[in-house]
Amino acid sequence: MAKVDPEDMSPDDRAILEAGYKPQFRRTLGSFASFAIPFSVISITTGIFANFGFVLGKAGPFGFWTWLIVAFGHICVALIVAEMAGRIPLTGSVYNWNSRLLSPGIGFLTGWLVLGNMTIGSAAVTTSMLPILGVILGHDLDPETGHFLAAAFLLIQMAINLCGVRLTSHTNVIAVIAEIISIVVLSVLIIFGVIHKGHFDLSLLTTLPSEPKPYWPAFMMTSLLGAWTFIGFETSADVSEETINAKRVAPLGVISSMVASAIIGFIFIVVMTIAIPDLKAVTQSTYPLATIASYYLGDTATAVFLCFSLVAIFSCSLVCMTAGSRVLYAMARDGRFVAPKLFSHVSKHHVPGHALILVAGIAVIFSFISDSITALSGAATVCAALYYIITAAGFAIKAPKFPKTDTFSLGKWHWPVVLIALVWMCVEIGILTIPEEFHPVALATAGVVGVGLIFYVLVGRKQKILR
Repeated sequence: MAKVDPEDMSPDDRAILEAGYKPQFRRTLGSFASFAIPFSVISITTGIFANFGFVLGKAGPFGFWTWLIVAFGHICVALIVAEMAGRIPLTGSVYNWNSRLLSPGIGFLTGWLVLGNMTIGSAAVTTSMLPILGVILGHDLDPETGHFLAAAFLLIQMAINLCGVRLTSHTNVIAVIAEIISIVVLSVLIIFGVIHKGHFDLSLLTTLPSEPKPYWPAFMMTSLLGAWTFIGFETSADVSEETINAKRVAPLGVISSMVASAIIGFIFIVVMTIAIPDLKAVTQSTYPLATIASYYLGDTATAVFLCFSLVAIFSCSLVCMTAGSRVLYAMARDGRFVAPKLFSHVSKHHVPGHALILVAGIAVIFSFISDSITALSGAATVCAALYYIITAAGFAIKAPKFPKTDTFSLGKWHWPVVLIALVWMCVEIGILTIPEEFHPVALATAGVVGVGLIFYVLVGRKQKILR
């Protein structure tokens, strides 16, 4: 194959060469795909369906206000991620950034945490499909059947990913459009239903419940709703080497997906909350959102919406797998993972096939060993919060020394944004690990970090792959 003159390459491909790598992927992802990938990973449908009942049961409808608090904190993190996406447009995003901002060892740690987030996240997201599928079928799925169904869904996602990023992107774009349309249509129909039946209780959102006492600990615990939802916005940058004009497109994808998710999700939550026909009955329901929708729309229309939700949730897990494989590929490309040649291999479909298979396999294992969606989703969330803290800290230290950029930059807002991001991420980790109810989350996260440290000490240093 004839060598390509760097001068004939795109600026993005030249950036890869300057970083010491050879371009191996096809650039096929445009602006909407760059928005759709993180929007799908954030997946407001997944987050709200999985945790709506938790919020009602823990702190009542007033607990939904934590959505805005968490959104503000995560938007600050997203702004940091957006600037880094424009400055270092390399596959593996936070792994590559922290390897360069701080050290290869810290880069490995963040890469490991991303792998934990994406593999656990894929398992948690896919597991959250099962209750919805049970509602559609009219009966609950037994645990054994649920485990095998989750594994089957994960293997289908792996197969789609192995066929190439174009198929994955097209599948995801269709799912994102379906998700947005279904949420908008459902919200409009519920509003008409509320008007027709005369149910409109705004006080549900504005009145503090009498229980529990004290109220604020329960209120803060409902941050799980937003915290689990608003992660994964960095995945625009995880596929930078497959994105056209990545330096400009990836930052826009990060910010637009986060802001759109916060706004659309909040409107959806408000509509569903004020439409609650019977607070006690809905709170005690196994599937509160389905109960609300069935009251206004009937079982058939609700089942149609739930089918759209399944598509959105499936796509969320699909793209988590995509992002996780790219991070693993990036680590292997630097020789910072076992069998680096194997896991940095790019197939004829221009995807890191072996990395995809490993990520999918780990997700399947997680789907079998945990029966608690809260523990799975919480651990994925804490892993994400940890690597966001590390990234924000590295950005705080090194960004003032960066040269000016013609892409996205925080400029004079650098320190306010960084401080808010750091403080909120620390608070969020405390909320999701300190309460007794979340101790399984803390243990699961500690397990991920512990295995990473063992890998670093026993494998990494021995093979000298973390220099």
